[in-house]
Amino acid sequence: MRLSYRRAFVLFVVAVRPASAQTGAPPSPQDSAIQRARKLVDAGNALEAKKILDSLVRVTPTESASYADALYWRAALAPAAVDAERDYRRLLIEAPLSVRAEDAMLQLAQLEQARGDRRGATEHLQRFMLSYPNNPARPRVALSLVRLLFDQGLVARGCDALRLGRESIPIENAELRNQLEFYSPRCVSLEVAPPGIASDSSATASPSPPADSLRRPAPLSSPKPPAPTVTKARPTAAFYSVQVAAYESPEPATRMARMLVARGLQARVDGKARPYRVRVGKFGTRAEAVKAAATLKSQGIGGFVTLVKG
Repeated sequence: MRLSYRRAFVLFVVAVRPASAQTGAPPSPQDSAIQRARKLVDAGNALEAKKILDSLVRVTPTESASYADALYWRAALAPAAVDAERDYRRLLIEAPLSVRAEDAMLQLAQLEQARGDRRGATEHLQRFMLSYPNNPARPRVALSLVRLLFDQGLVARGCDALRLGRESIPIENAELRNQLEFYSPRCVSLEVAPPGIASDSSATASPSPPADSLRRPAPLSSPKPPAPTVTKARPTAAFYSVQVAAYESPEPATRMARMLVARGLQARVDGKARPYRVRVGKFGTRAEAVKAAATLKSQGIGGFVTLVKG
């Protein structure tokens, strides 16, 4: 059971060690307990290892930085996938700022995908891309997110993720970029600007009447009085915005928008039907939106500029 579900981690697994091994400090009692548990798992005694880790989680204060480590290792060494998934979720809820949260989010996405929950896996991979700009697994995560979205037939969201992936995969990594660009032909129709909206540099000119109409003879019957002129309300002007995510249901979109608002950003959810797009800001010119996108990127939030009808 343990070996079967661990095969799900082939894409994103990152070698992790106890804190003392990373810093060179003498092993703490917690590190020693984790090392004993790992040796027991390697020896095939997962149940005894679980007892050690259960005790470790129970005695470690939840406000301690070591609590996330205890949860992480109990999940990583769990004998069953359901136990691992439970503890990874606890870690993300109870210690979201821990250094273990990055790996926990990837492992959780892999577990969800392995049991067929592609929707849950998609949400966690998207959250990873928006939250952890410096993680070395980011290029492969970007490609996996694009594949997952297109496999589900979510073309609009897949194209959004593809744009984010282009920013994440280094140019020199030709293999991954080629795999990513395999999906780009599906996005050609979505990259055309909405019709009827003028660009920044020029306004849309009124079409000239056809030449035949200029030579058409006047009607023989008496002309009708001209119809009264009706003044139509002018539509709200279009604007630019930075799109950072898109979801198939409103709940995760709302959660993402609230998270961004909590960080001081003017985020909102656009759309009354799927995909529900999470966007930041409303800008009068594309240049302003591009500048805002660059600022967001420096804060670890990827996105692209889009033209929005008023």
